[in-house]
Formats: sequence, structure tokens, C-alpha cells
Amino acid sequence: MSNGELDMDAVLARFPIDPDKVKQVSGNASYEAKEIAYKWLAVFLSAGEGFCGNVASRVRIMEASIIQNPEEPDKLESRVVCEIDVEEDMLNPLGNLHGGCSIFLIDECSTLPLSVLLYSLGRPTSGGVSQTINTTFHAPTPLGTKIRLVNTSMIIEEPMLCTRSEVWDVDNHRLISSAVQTKMLPSQPKPKL
Repeated sequence: MSNGELDMDAVLARFPIDPDKVKQVSGNASYEAKEIAYKWLAVFLSAGEGFCGNVASRVRIMEASIIQNPEEPDKLESRVVCEIDVEEDMLNPLGNLHGGCSIFLIDECSTLPLSVLLYSLGRPTSGGVSQTINTTFHAPTPLGTKIRLVNTSMIIEEPMLCTRSEVWDVDNHRLISSAVQTKMLPSQPKPKL
């Protein structure tokens, strides 16, 4: 590792995760890969009560799997499913899930399949830096709705990372929003001479 480069293993090691939370996550990803997903959520929360901090703390990881890409059988992809209940602090003035909150959840949760797949492949698990989040909103989401975020890795060809996310109303089996996010690995600071 070069001078000035961030050691993500050291960063992630600072966030111990309750083993019982990890054991509750279904899917065929290893225990360690599931733990990495929870550690990334902890990293996002480590800045304190910033934007949507209370919302992010309620995200539950339900599944983490490594699957064969049906279109490219020689490639693997990862699927991470998260859930959260829509509460008051997530609403717009009309009483529905705010679009900004929806995109925030997509931004946080779409990083998780990248980290799970990279870890499973033995590669560094950088969450990347968001470049674009192209989102389509399909239906309003009122207070009390349980939503499921289904996040799938698409591309992990460094320096580009890409995921797709679908946000579902669990009880009504309705697609609420969908998104494709492009991320880049962060550039490292230049060493000082």
C-alpha cells in the first residue's frame, strides 16, 4: 500500500458487528461477506447523526447471495436484499416516502452487493464514490409501508462499479422505484515529495 492510501481493512475492523445480526441474514454468501455488508452500513453511520442517520440505522439486511450471472455464465454477481419500514422522518409533505430519502436508501444499500462480491472474490472492498444514480419513481409509498430494496451488482471492472436497485412495497407486491447507480473507485492522494 502506498503512502497516503486508505487501508479499508483497518477502517472496517473498527466496526464490530453483532454476530446474531449477521446470522439472521439468509443467502449463500459466507458469514464474513455478510458481516462486511453490515460493516459498510456501520461506516456510513460513523459520521454521526448526519443526513438521514436515523433512517440508515433502521436498515435490516435480509439476504446476501453470490449468484451466477444468467446472461454471462462465466461471471458472478451479488444480490443483497434490505428492508426498512417507512416512518415519519422519511416522509414528504404529502405523507409519502420522500424521493430524496428513497435515493439515499438506494445509495447506501446498492453499495452492499459490490462489497459482498468484491470480498468473495478476494478483492479490496471499497464502497466506491457515487457518480450517478438514475432513478425512476413508479408509485407513492405511504407511512407504515415495509419496503424491500433488492440490490444487484452489475459491473465491477475497476475503476467502474455499477449496481441496479429495485424498491418494492412488500405487502402490496408493488414496484415503488428502480435505479441504476454508477460508482468509481476513489482516486488516491498523490504522495508528497
